[in-house]
Amino acid sequence: MGGDWGGMRPTLDNPLSWSVPIGRYFGIDVRLHVIFPVFVVIMLLISAGAPDRGDAAPVGMAVMAGLLACLFIVVLVHEFGHCFACRSTGGRADEILMWPLGGLAYCHPPQRWTAHFITVAGGPVVNVAICLVLIPLLGLATGRWLGVAVPNPVSPFGGLYAAEVSGSPVLSGLYLLNYVSFVLLLLNLLPMYPMDGGRLMQSILWSKYGYVRSMRFTIRAGYIAALLLGIAAFPLGSVMLFAIAVFGGVTCYHTYRQLQFTEETLGFEADEFAFTPAGSPEVKEADRAGPTLAERRAERAARREAEEAEEADRILQKIHDHGMDSLTGRERRLLQRVTDRKKRS
Repeated sequence: MGGDWGGMRPTLDNPLSWSVPIGRYFGIDVRLHVIFPVFVVIMLLISAGAPDRGDAAPVGMAVMAGLLACLFIVVLVHEFGHCFACRSTGGRADEILMWPLGGLAYCHPPQRWTAHFITVAGGPVVNVAICLVLIPLLGLATGRWLGVAVPNPVSPFGGLYAAEVSGSPVLSGLYLLNYVSFVLLLLNLLPMYPMDGGRLMQSILWSKYGYVRSMRFTIRAGYIAALLLGIAAFPLGSVMLFAIAVFGGVTCYHTYRQLQFTEETLGFEADEFAFTPAGSPEVKEADRAGPTLAERRAERAARREAEEAEEADRILQKIHDHGMDSLTGRERRLLQRVTDRKKRS
C-alpha cells in the first residue's frame, strides 16, 4: 500500500513495473502483472492432472478456473476498498496492481495514524461484508454451516464436494467466492508486512509510541509471524503458504532497511516526512506594506524550498514503496540538497 507510480513504464530493474494496464475504473488504473497469466496457466495445468479424492469429484480445470476467477474478483474489490477508504480520509489513490500473491493498492493517505488505519481497514472490511452475505446464504441453502457456510481454510474441497453444494453450479460458485474471501481475510489479518494485519498494528502503535518505534515493533512481530507461517506450511503441504511466509519475511527485511536508511542517512524519522515545514512560507500581502527587494527574494527562496520539500516528500514515499534503486539522478540530487539544508537548520 502506498506509492506513486506516476505512469510507471516497464523497466528491467524494477520487477513491480512488469505489468500491463487492463482498465481504469472510478479514476483508478488497474494493472495486471505479467506473471499473473503465467500463474493461472500453471495452476490450470496442475489441476488437469489432479487425482480423484475418494468419493469426491476431482479438482479439475473447471473448478480451478472458478477458484482463480473468484480470487481475482475478491482481491480486486479488496484493493478498491483500500482506495476508497484512502480517499475518504482526504488522501489520493489512483492505481492497483494485480499479481499472483494478491494485489497492491497504491494509496497516499494523509500522514497521520488515523488516516493510515482507515485506509488499511478498508480492504478487510470488504472481505467481512462478502462473508456476512454469503455465510448465512450458504448455511440456509444447504443446512451445513461448518465446512460449507463457514469453510475449512485448510481443506477447501471437503465442503465443495458435499452433496449439498456439488449438485448446484450456483452454490458451488458462491462457496468458492465465500471460501476465497474468508481465507484472504484470515491471511490479511496476520501481524506481518505487507499484510493488512501488520499495517493495522503499526498504525495503532503509531498513535502511542510514534512512527519509528511502532515500525520496529511491527517488523519484529512480522519476522515471528513469517517464521510460524513457514513452519505451518510444511505439515499442511501448502506451497502457497510457504511462499507468503517468505514474501512476508523479505518484505519485513526491506522495510527495516528503508527505515534504517531514512534514519541514518537522512537524519530524521522515516515516513514522518518532516521535510515539509509546519507553517506556510507564503506571506500574505495583507500583512505586508511595500516589501523590500531582500524580503521579496527571501519570500521566493522560502517558496522554492517549500516546493522542493513537497517534492522530497513524494521521493521518500517512492523510496518507501519501491526502494532506492527506483530513483532517478535528478531525484537523488534534490533529496540530497533538501537533506543537507535540513541538517544545517
